Amino acid sequence: MSSNASRLLEDPMGPVVSVADYRRLARRRLPKFVFDFVDGGAGDETTVRANTDAFAKVWLHPHQQVDVSKRSTSTTVLGQDVKVPLLLAPTGLQRMVRRFADLEALRAAGEAGTAYVMSSASAFTIEEMADAATGPLWFQLYLWRSREAIEHVVTRARAAGISTLVVTVDVPMVGSRERDRRNGMSIPPRITPRNIYEGARHPRWAWQLAGGPEITFANFTSFAPAAGGMALMTYANTELTNPASQWDDLRWLRDLWPGSIVVKGILTVHDAVAAVEAGADALIVSNHGGRQLDGVPATLDVLPHIVAGVPDHVEVLLDGGVRRGIDVLRALALGARAVLIGRPYWWGLAAGGQAGVSGVLDVYRTELDTAMALCGRPTISSVGRDLVDPGVPSRVGSDRPAAVGVPR
Repeated sequence: MSSNASRLLEDPMGPVVSVADYRRLARRRLPKFVFDFVDGGAGDETTVRANTDAFAKVWLHPHQQVDVSKRSTSTTVLGQDVKVPLLLAPTGLQRMVRRFADLEALRAAGEAGTAYVMSSASAFTIEEMADAATGPLWFQLYLWRSREAIEHVVTRARAAGISTLVVTVDVPMVGSRERDRRNGMSIPPRITPRNIYEGARHPRWAWQLAGGPEITFANFTSFAPAAGGMALMTYANTELTNPASQWDDLRWLRDLWPGSIVVKGILTVHDAVAAVEAGADALIVSNHGGRQLDGVPATLDVLPHIVAGVPDHVEVLLDGGVRRGIDVLRALALGARAVLIGRPYWWGLAAGGQAGVSGVLDVYRTELDTAMALCGRPTISSVGRDLVDPGVPSRVGSDRPAAVGVPR
């Protein structure tokens, strides 16, 4: 991390050197109802914990006496160059942390040379984000009930030059996050005595929140101009949800969209195969960070099965529980093309805006580079399954090809 960022992120509790330190700092700087919205999960949060715990169970088996004097964390994802196999996942309502949070996270991703996945629940429009992007920008959507709404945003995404759609398929209805319910959390935030008190205790947060765009879904205000504030939320909950969604809806989108499609929310080989047959170019093994359904397995645990269950040309990514650069390495060794993070860059936003996100990304990159050197893996393509299972031959030199242009 740069010295300027280090000075900005000084914490009286100690140096900020790890992702966990950013979480600690975010907890101090955010009101409880906002931190819990970022940090919490569904039910008892067993899946939230399982996601992180799964990585500690994967042991590395280094190769010694390998020339690692020259190393590179660069790779490609869907044919696009990235400097590190770590993407920023789609996370809605970042505006609750800072007035220009989405733009700050986007710019930090561009500076780091990686891709940013824009949430459909952003406070900024597709056009505003595309104008600010300096790196790969993808757009996330759901297979909403309203195909008119889908066509509306997809047409705009195509016109803005976005290359890739990330289709989230694991939320036919919103799960129950008990922290949010106890805090009276709603969008826009409900004004309660407790929330007023929490906001007053965090003046830096209150100042950062003021003067920016409304906390809303900017990409639907033009489509449903009469829907603002809670009216927009009512519209989103009735028209933009789809408990009846099926794989045929993805086939319809495949015919509509000429670029790449990534399906997010895959936990079984059955669904992985179905998504590919419906037109997916790549998959994200994801349980929504444990935020929707509690009691599902950790994504790292199911990753190898899904990688083995789809054709080699289908790139498989992973999110959920990635807290260290060494976790990135573990996921790559188990077959992931790259990983995505959500909560950690929110913590960076809370800690210091764009500089905080840059600091978080630098922690991951530095830790990954160090782990690669100590494991005798100088490049991403040299990371094979034998790193975590020495009985399995390495795939060194046989890097999986990009999915772009592969016949369906």
